[in-house]
Order: sequence, then C-alpha cells, then structure tokens
Amino acid sequence: MTAATYFIMKKFLFVFAMMCLLSGLTTFAKELSTNYRTALVMAYSPANSVFEDENIKLEIYNEKLYAINKTDKTIFLDLSQCFLIHNGSSYPMYSKHQDDKKASKGNVSIEDSFFSIAPSVGNKQNETFICNLAGGMYGKYTTTESPSGDFSEYEERLLTILNELVNESLEADPMGENYLGTASRHLTEDESVNNIGASLAYSFNKRSENWTPIAISTWVSDLYLAPFYVEMPLELSNKEKSGFGVKKTEAAKVHVKADTPFEFEQDKSPVIVCDWTGNFKKGTFSLNPVWISKKKGMSFGQGLLAGLAILGTGGAAAALFANRDETYYKSEIIFEGEESNWGKMKYFNNKDFSQFNNNR
Repeated sequence: MTAATYFIMKKFLFVFAMMCLLSGLTTFAKELSTNYRTALVMAYSPANSVFEDENIKLEIYNEKLYAINKTDKTIFLDLSQCFLIHNGSSYPMYSKHQDDKKASKGNVSIEDSFFSIAPSVGNKQNETFICNLAGGMYGKYTTTESPSGDFSEYEERLLTILNELVNESLEADPMGENYLGTASRHLTEDESVNNIGASLAYSFNKRSENWTPIAISTWVSDLYLAPFYVEMPLELSNKEKSGFGVKKTEAAKVHVKADTPFEFEQDKSPVIVCDWTGNFKKGTFSLNPVWISKKKGMSFGQGLLAGLAILGTGGAAAALFANRDETYYKSEIIFEGEESNWGKMKYFNNKDFSQFNNNR
C-alpha cells in the first residue's frame, strides 16, 4: 500500500466516522419523545399541615390525618366530639351516614365510642393513622355539576382558575388542541380550591369531664396544570429474587414538567398529583389521584381454576381473581422544571399507567 493510498483511506475512514457520529446524534434528537398525560397538581400548604402541643402531634400528609402520642399514657379521642372539616363544612369523623351535604343534620358521630393512641415507647414512635381527609373532590365535573352535586364556593373557584390554566397550557401548542404547556397559581387560604382538616377532643381518661379540644386544617396553596409521565421501576429477575435477602422494589417515578413549589419529604408528601382528563368544548373533566399498579396475566392453570371457581360461585369469585395479581407501587414525585426539554410530546390515551413508561 502506497503512502498516498494510505492517506486517502485514513481520510475516508475519518469522514465516515464523523458521518456516523452526526447521524447518531440526529437520530437521537429525532427519537427524543415523550408520551404524556395531563396532571392537575395540588400542593397543600406545608406550614399549616402540623399541629402540636405538649401531649400530641397531628400531621396531615397524602391527604390523611396521623397522630403521635408524646406521653407515656394512652390518649383517648372521644369520637362523639371528632369531626372532619372540608371546604367550610364539618361532619362526624366516623359516621358513614353523613357527608358534606348532610353535615348540619346531626351533631354527634358515634356515642360512647373512643379511639385510642398508644403511649410513646422507645426512641422511635410511628404515627397512628386516624382517617382519610381527601373529601369528595374527585370524580367527574361538568359546567353545571360537581362530583358532590351542587357547586361549593371552593369548586366554583376551581373551575374559574382551571379555565385560566387550560387556556395558558394550550398556548404552548401551535394548533391549540393539546395541553402541552405548564400553568400554575399560588393561592392564599381565601383563594384556595380545597381545604381539609379535623377537629378532635382528647383526654387520658374515657370518663374525663375535661376533654382538650384541638383542630388542624390545611389548604391547597399551589395549583398546577402540567404534563406528566410515569417511569416504572425495573422488574427484578428470578435470579435476583433468589435467596432470603431483602429485595426492595424501587418506586415508580412520576415526572412533572413544572418547577417544585417547595421542598418536601416524599414519604410525607403534601403534594397530590392527579390525572386530569378534560374536554374543553364539552365543558367536562375528570379528576383522580394517580395510583400506579400493574396487573399480571394469568397462566393457563390459573385461568382454568378461575373459570371453575367463578362457575361454582355463580360469579362471586370474579372480583377475587381479577385483582389477585395486581401490584401497587410506591411513587416518587419528580419536578423536572417548566423549561425541561421533553422533545416531541404525544398524549397517552391508555389509562393503564404501567404501560405509560418513558425510558430515557
């Protein structure tokens, strides 16, 4: 091989390598795309989610109420004096026969019934779950009706603010058809779209004549309409599952195309990411918290057993077999920033979030 031929081949290989590199970069840029859905993110004021005195600590997170007994004596809650608070209405905490609408028709929840909170032991005292505070704001909305029926003042504010957020989000789409942009509002207590809390009475003796009244409430201080997607955790292989060591499954990551309203603990999150599906022309939308689960298909043997069981019980076993192989995942909320580059965005129509996976 002559020197001239060697030089030409070397130059050719260099040019070929550069073309491959550029082609790869171009291909990567074209492949950057994101299947997304639209989230309505509600962040509750962290400054108002904790109440504490010398005996008891109350905390609201994940729209649930928890309590910690700080003393070495059992604390009793008198359920006849315990009420939930939702958007200005109060109703008995453990009554299944009353809700926001019927709150004024009864003044006690359960007579002669108590809830006990164990005394503090050791250095670590886990919280005691008291109740769910989510209220009745989830479900289908129209311009004439909310999930609870008639519009409350809070629900009217929600629709008014949402109308503004939707229009701002549509501005990011040249066609004005997809909610690609991020829109947000910071709200004061008087402007909030949801307020949750509880009023309790506690004592160290069920027969006490002096019960200590306490109350806690918090409100949505930040509201976002933003794209989001779910990144499912990697499945452990059978080899990785072998043995008896603890194999912890990673959390499913919920990526939100927005700036975080404030720093928060994932395990005690005041931030609720809701799946929002709306039809602007019809004036309807649905709102539901994002719960991530995955259903596993049945084997032939399981399917045969399920069929026999369903036939044998007249269909009563159908729900049991339908849910037996569903795995629910812990989720981690990641705010990626409003200006994040998600490439080409395409709305994901399937509501099975386990298929809603964007690997980067």
